[in-house]
Amino acid sequence: MHCKLKRISSLFITFQIRLSLYCTCFLFLHFSAFAQRVLSFDDAYQGDGSALNAPLPRFEKWLRPDLLLMRKDGKLVAIDPVKKTINPYPNYNQSINAPKQNIPANSQLYTESPDPKYAAFVQNNNIILHNREQNNFTPITSDGNDSLLNGKATFVYEEEITGANTMRWSHNGRFLAFMQFDESNVPVFSLYIPEGQHGHLEKQRFPKAGDPNPKVKIGIVDAFSKKLIWADFDSDADQYFGRLYFTPDNKLLVHWLNREQNILLVYEVEPENGKKKLLYEERQPTWLDINNAAGFDYINKGRNIIITSDKTGYRHYYFHKQDGTFINAITSGNYDVTYFLSVDESKQVFYFAARKENSARFDIYSVRLNGTGLRRISKGDFHYTNIFFSPDHKYFVANYSNTNTITRSAVFDINGNKLLDIGNEKGKEFDQYALPKKSFIRIKSTDGLFDLPVTITYPQPFDSTKQYPVLMTVYGGPEAGKVYDKWETSLPEIYWAQQGVIQVIADNRASGHFGKKGIDLSHRQMGINEIEDFMAVGKWLKQQPWVHPNKLCITGFSYGGYMTCMALTYGADVFDYGVAYYGTSDWRLYDTQYTERYMDSPSENPEGYKKTAVKTWLHKYKGMLRIIHGNSDNNVHPQHSLEIVDSLQELGKHFEFILYPGVRHGFRGNKWLHSKQELAIFINKYLLTP
Repeated sequence: MHCKLKRISSLFITFQIRLSLYCTCFLFLHFSAFAQRVLSFDDAYQGDGSALNAPLPRFEKWLRPDLLLMRKDGKLVAIDPVKKTINPYPNYNQSINAPKQNIPANSQLYTESPDPKYAAFVQNNNIILHNREQNNFTPITSDGNDSLLNGKATFVYEEEITGANTMRWSHNGRFLAFMQFDESNVPVFSLYIPEGQHGHLEKQRFPKAGDPNPKVKIGIVDAFSKKLIWADFDSDADQYFGRLYFTPDNKLLVHWLNREQNILLVYEVEPENGKKKLLYEERQPTWLDINNAAGFDYINKGRNIIITSDKTGYRHYYFHKQDGTFINAITSGNYDVTYFLSVDESKQVFYFAARKENSARFDIYSVRLNGTGLRRISKGDFHYTNIFFSPDHKYFVANYSNTNTITRSAVFDINGNKLLDIGNEKGKEFDQYALPKKSFIRIKSTDGLFDLPVTITYPQPFDSTKQYPVLMTVYGGPEAGKVYDKWETSLPEIYWAQQGVIQVIADNRASGHFGKKGIDLSHRQMGINEIEDFMAVGKWLKQQPWVHPNKLCITGFSYGGYMTCMALTYGADVFDYGVAYYGTSDWRLYDTQYTERYMDSPSENPEGYKKTAVKTWLHKYKGMLRIIHGNSDNNVHPQHSLEIVDSLQELGKHFEFILYPGVRHGFRGNKWLHSKQELAIFINKYLLTP
């Protein structure tokens, strides 16, 4: 009986082991298949992207030096860096301003004052002051019309400088500053909108390179007295103004730039009478970007100013007195600073982010305000973003990653030691995907001056003995780099890797990786060095044994569309295919402020405008170019693409053209999906077909 039981027991154990092995094999095959699952086009472009990439925790505020509030998975949590704990925080309520009571339906740009009693908005191009306690409205201006705009920016300012809203309140809530634009002298550009039985023209005041600009005045309203005064500037001068700011002591700070954009003056304006006083002056032989030049940050209770400048060829911080007197450089060297992070005023220590070790990564540094004691705080080969210091500067929270390390959010001590992981970007189905291999590399420019940053995503699976087509995505505009040594992945990226496409993203010398020094080389010839650099990347790719020698496709949006058209013409010996989305074609056709910053005016630089125009190089075209544009694009007008279409037709060249009715400068909804469907057709037809 004992032996029989032992035999039965042995058989049962054997059965269990075999069952376990079968289950293990089944699970392995199941999850292996799951991990290797092949995405369809619909999975890639209509699937749930959050299943792959989850949102990172979002910084809210430091409640106190040792308690951090963040929003994680949609819920508020309190993080203690000392105890290294994360706990729910249900009792946090942000202050809510008084409701907007009975505001007229046609109001725009409602702007609340720091004093909850007041707000302002635009109605029929006039400024209206709203007393929220009494719920009454006071018109401040009455001269607004279709060509005279108060508060609301004219197109060239909205697109290039201020955004739509030019209104700014002083810190004490008493003064409202705004810009007034007289567009009456600005040429009108008409867009045909094919709606209804007869269609209609949409008219836009759009100053193209060399055209008259709108005239600008700066108004200041006293909310207490309802009095409006005008700042002491000549509105008839050919000039630009930067975004309006108020100083800590409630004086208006005005950045002024000449039409040539090589002289910057910063004024302090008295809000009571509009009188101005010069605080700062900077001149450069090429240009100054009013959005980046002379950033002013007041510290030490307003007694000192930290001013940002790229006058040395690299962006750095400079220490000044309140009256603008220079004290010393805080940072220096052949690298760009990127973010002002914080100042420990008790220790006179400045914290900032910079691209010092690697232009494709942001690291965290500290330095004394006198420029000594520079110290790198962040550790490892990571790209740091979303950085917030505790009030006592003992801790900071940041996101960090690199090309092959998923983005994580964590709390660090002041020496850069990680104390606590808060979250990462892994979606709920992240582990079910076999991610393609990706690398960050540098490719030497043709002239040998620059090591161009490039990321490569390889096919999944990848066989180095085979040859694959390349889809190279670029933007290419000045100081608008796209390549960073950081974690990025998406369902479309996985899809195209599975289809057997090498995906490349590249930057050029003007992208910001090489400071203002690199960008300055575009002066009066914007687009030439840039496309030469992309050609260098293309040539390197074609030298690799795993790249198909005749299947290099380039694509890009806006400036990237311009680069794509230049690649298929100027660079026709390198690039075989291109898909250009709403790109520029001729800088004479784009707006004054952006174009003349880099190119000067057409009358001053006719050869430069000719050299950089796509039309100049169309005789070299020999590949396959698809041109895509929205007929309602009020930024890069369809005129740009139509100029290329017309010329290619006259030359008898084969190409493809898609026009999207009703689409402006970018796709949405079904038009976006259709554009991706057409891209897939293009890639399958020209890159993936043997």
